[in-house]
This record gives sequence, structure tokens and C-alpha cells, in this order.
Amino acid sequence: MTETPQIAPDDYTLVYSIDEDPGPDDHQSACLRDLIRHIIKQDARSLADIAAQANMSRRQLGRIVAGKKPLRLIDLRLLSEVLQIDRARAVVAIEILDDWRSYDDPALHIMMQLIGPVVAKVNAGADFPVEALTGPAENLLSDWLAKTIITNEEQIRNRRNEFVKLPSL
Repeated sequence: MTETPQIAPDDYTLVYSIDEDPGPDDHQSACLRDLIRHIIKQDARSLADIAAQANMSRRQLGRIVAGKKPLRLIDLRLLSEVLQIDRARAVVAIEILDDWRSYDDPALHIMMQLIGPVVAKVNAGADFPVEALTGPAENLLSDWLAKTIITNEEQIRNRRNEFVKLPSL
């Protein structure tokens, strides 16, 4: 009588299956793979160079990117460092905006830059507990913030266009 060996999940595994034919990734892991694949395509380094810098073989990296090998947290951390993935921006793009392609969105980049300073200024300026915004207040504030950012970008573009129109001396 043979016993089926007990397979313990790897503590670092995000996507884990003991099935011989693992099913598709969960949505977040699939999005992370897509983002990693996208950034690797934009990178000038070879897949072998990226893999070596992430302390893995080229084959191992290829299997991770192809979805044939589980995406472990340790691999994700190493690849994020080597590919210079902003992990906070990736989380917002994937978990909040539900689209890994928004990772490169300039508007998301601006908002990510504002989070720290805004939180610090609210905490420094409020001498009382800050509560969550109501729905209407959130809409009003987000509309104002979006219009302010758009107006600022338009002013920057207009100034750049003015410099282009200056006659040469």
C-alpha cells in the first residue's frame, strides 16, 4: 500500500495548486504576470540578463512569465527590484483600478506622488480625528482635484508652446 505524499504549499507561493494540471492564475496574479511581461518587453536587457540579476535561470523566468510556474512572493520581490516596478503603483493599478495597463498612466503617477504629501498635510493641519468622506464630499473633492490637475497640465503645455514660438536670436 502506497501513501500519497503530502505536499505542503510553499510559504512564498501566491498561486499554488497541487493539481498536475494547474488551472489559470487568480486575477491578481495574472495581472502581475501581464505587468511583468510588459515591462520585460520594454526593457533593453535580454531575458537572460534580467533572470541573472533576479537570481534565477532564464528558463525559470520564462516559465514564470508564461504562467507555467507559480509566481512566488520572493520571485515577485526580486523581479520588482530588477525591473524597477513601483510596487505601490502596481497595487493601485491592479487592485483598485483593476487594470494593470493603468500602471503607466501619467494620471496615476501624479496621484501616487500626491498621496504622501496630502496625508502629511491633512494630519499636520487637523487637530481632530479625520473621518471618511461621505459619497457626495468624495465626488466633489475628486472632481475639484481632477480639474485642478488638468488645468495645471494645460498651463504647462501652453507655456511650453509659448517657448517654442519665441523667435530665435
